[in-house]
Amino acid sequence: MDQQSWRLRLREAPAGGTPGRLLGAGVLLGTDLVLTCAHVIPGPKSTVRVEFPLLTGPSKGQWRTATVIEGHWVERHGNDVGDLALLRLTASAPVKSTVVLDRDPAPYDTRVAIDGFPRGRSGGLWVDAVLKGPGGHGDDWVQINPVDFHEQDPRGFSGAGVTETGSDRLLGIMVAVYDTQPDFFHFYMIPAATIAGHLPLVAGHLSGLTVIPDDLLIAPDGARTGRPLGVQRTVTRWLHGEPGTWDIETVFVREDDREAAIALRTTLNLADRERSPGLSTAETRQSDDGTVPRPGSISLAVAAAGMNAEQLAQALNPQSPRHLASVAVVAPDLAEAAPGRVGELLRALHGRGTRLLLVLHGPQPALTGELLPSDRALRWLTRLGERADRLSETERSVRELHRRLAPRVTPLPAPPSPRGADAQLWTVQLAAEHGRGGDIMEKLSHAEQSVEEALLRAGRIERTLQAALDTMLRLRGLLGVAQARLGDHAQDEHPDAVRDYTAAQRLLTGGPSDLGQADQAVRTFVRTVHRILDAERPPGATGPADIDRTEGRAADR
Repeated sequence: MDQQSWRLRLREAPAGGTPGRLLGAGVLLGTDLVLTCAHVIPGPKSTVRVEFPLLTGPSKGQWRTATVIEGHWVERHGNDVGDLALLRLTASAPVKSTVVLDRDPAPYDTRVAIDGFPRGRSGGLWVDAVLKGPGGHGDDWVQINPVDFHEQDPRGFSGAGVTETGSDRLLGIMVAVYDTQPDFFHFYMIPAATIAGHLPLVAGHLSGLTVIPDDLLIAPDGARTGRPLGVQRTVTRWLHGEPGTWDIETVFVREDDREAAIALRTTLNLADRERSPGLSTAETRQSDDGTVPRPGSISLAVAAAGMNAEQLAQALNPQSPRHLASVAVVAPDLAEAAPGRVGELLRALHGRGTRLLLVLHGPQPALTGELLPSDRALRWLTRLGERADRLSETERSVRELHRRLAPRVTPLPAPPSPRGADAQLWTVQLAAEHGRGGDIMEKLSHAEQSVEEALLRAGRIERTLQAALDTMLRLRGLLGVAQARLGDHAQDEHPDAVRDYTAAQRLLTGGPSDLGQADQAVRTFVRTVHRILDAERPPGATGPADIDRTEGRAADR
């Protein structure tokens, strides 16, 4: 790889053309696009100086200026998401860069190399490192562990290209994050597929296989989770490798169930690094109940319907260095290839260490019999029973929380219709059917999705009720502490305090009250306590009242 053409050094661009403060690194794409981290650039309207430190001959020492392209500035937000910027040079680069970002991820523990520009080393510094797993507080980034790195201040590496040792594939760019507690820098890589998902113009500078085929794509306005479909939770549990899932998982989706098909495609698209950013503004990314998969948790999805054996073999074994850790195969039962041949191809893929998700539309014993262990139905019955028991426990918790809160708090969500007993009955009925020799795989799948949907609904209500109970207990505690401090100063009979305390206590212990109103009443009482205690304190005095004031500010937030 011709590194001379694409490695960039970025500086501030003060008036007059003199080089300004060193900002960081970047990657040149084509003749005029500069890829870097958003935090490297002073702002989305800034002009920066772009230098080409490895050029020799007549091009040596040349530089350009660049500005951010509209719509291609992605600040770091949320749980370590984004931090990307794409700039355009005001004049073409002295040489054309032929480098492309490779969307095919390298396996974890792969050795990589990074060349940044830490302060005091404007000529650059190479660092050897190892790719680890998803890093930061989210899943957009991949952690990088430097090898024998001893720089005191490594700022200047952000935006540098990360290349795979040996192949020189450009896997992404680096972002360095400074953590004050402790005083430490963390190194991460923003993978190529994630970059492409955030920055549309990068699409023309990518190589490698797309994860989601056209037949399974979904547009942002089509992605939705209008109801908590159990298929989303089932697929996400498998993608995350949660306890109780299997290396070969089967999910049945009826051909005429449009909502289930949308939920399936939404989940698969959200699991893809390149597709996930485009869906991040939809409601699909707001869930915290286990229906939203981690970006990068799927290696490949295959739409098998209508494929002959040769086409399916090519789709399942792409000519790519990609390690296929998890592959979703949708509708292998609708492939033109014979079920035995489909099973043979899938078994070979699984033999290479790949986890498989088979999305089937109807019973296909000739296929599942080739792939699944003989005791799968019995194990599935056990798993369904465990989820049914979990549902019953959650519903009991909801009823108990509602019983405790109903006399005190309004409004409250009503407890869901009990489904736990029904789910346990389904398990018994399906076990009896299996004992008679029936093929119950499809029924087990749909029963499990129904249980997951009911569990999602009950879990959401449980979290809402528990949060209300926690708020009520916190407000009672704060009210009691403030009243006790008044008593310590013999001010508990102060008329203003009695008035405000009585109003807050009535909302917290009387009939059903709105927690927002109760919170405001407690805040009012805390402020009254501060005012009363401040009035009796001599000038310059310190002591308990200062602590009271700190707690009052905390309560006001």
